[in-house]
Amino acid sequence: MKAIVKTTPTDGFEYITDYSERPVVDGEVRIAVAAASPCGTDRELVRYSATAKAFGLELPVVLGHEVAGTVIEVGPGVETLRLGDRVALESHIACRNCYHCRIGQGHNCLNMALLGLHVDGGFAERLVVTEHACYALPDNVPTETGALFESAGVAVHAMLRSQVTLAGRSVIIAGAGPIGLALVQLAHLSGARRVVAIEPNDFRRGIAESFGAVALESDQAAVEWCLTDAADRHGFDVGFDCTGAPGALDIILQSLRREATAVCIGVPRQPFALDITRYVIKHGITLKGSFGRSLWETWDVLGSLVSQGRLDLNSLVTHRMGLSKFQEALDLQGSDAGKVLLIPGID
Repeated sequence: MKAIVKTTPTDGFEYITDYSERPVVDGEVRIAVAAASPCGTDRELVRYSATAKAFGLELPVVLGHEVAGTVIEVGPGVETLRLGDRVALESHIACRNCYHCRIGQGHNCLNMALLGLHVDGGFAERLVVTEHACYALPDNVPTETGALFESAGVAVHAMLRSQVTLAGRSVIIAGAGPIGLALVQLAHLSGARRVVAIEPNDFRRGIAESFGAVALESDQAAVEWCLTDAADRHGFDVGFDCTGAPGALDIILQSLRREATAVCIGVPRQPFALDITRYVIKHGITLKGSFGRSLWETWDVLGSLVSQGRLDLNSLVTHRMGLSKFQEALDLQGSDAGKVLLIPGID
């Protein structure tokens, strides 16, 4: 079958047209991929950057962790899925046995395997995965849309992690990529007073504005705008950093009022300094991290919002192309593009 494979611990990937498929074993299903979507992590994996090395790739491996498709083969012992079920995939494959899994925190699993990094992922025509990594899509949600659930779930999880009721609040979001744009929509449908997205890319600022956000450049002027807009409370109530860039987090922290909350989502490429005295101690800002999605609360919330038409994930998609165009899909990241879907059937 056709697949995008990372074969060596160097820059690059291989597009293989006759990649061997492995058999389905106990507790697993085979899925015909309807759509998969590259993200910034995939770009780092292809480059084999320091970020990629930190994940501990198990090579060779088929890349791709934002995936949806249809079950076409069911292995022995599978209890939750049937032939023809349409599913989106959770990329964090929990062991279901460690302490965190047993207390309902599978996203913090100590033995976690990652789809497309440690086990073959979805940039292929088909893949085999445990049934416990599958989320059955609501009947009225298109299968392709399911490929957007993984990244949108990051936004939902971050919102839940903030523990801030967004109704009537002022929200600042750093980064208008797919996660940030999903957060813009989530903040609005939650009744936020104001939503600001800071983003250096003109095209993505335009998308954020079309979703009702005030879109600003990532500079000091954004801080001044927020402090003026929320002068009555001396700053915004909650911020989400989807970039991992030190400058972006600093803009958020400067824009927040005392006793506000900041949630870090984007993964920094290297450690950076943070003024704990100013922001955490004196201003009392609550700083939280958010990784992945809670299993399976995030998915249930997201599935409900999408199936009811309250959250429009398809509006994030700007390009569709075949697997053979994978490099082009990577090149579109950071340029004039939103979410890119790889559709195996297009090739």
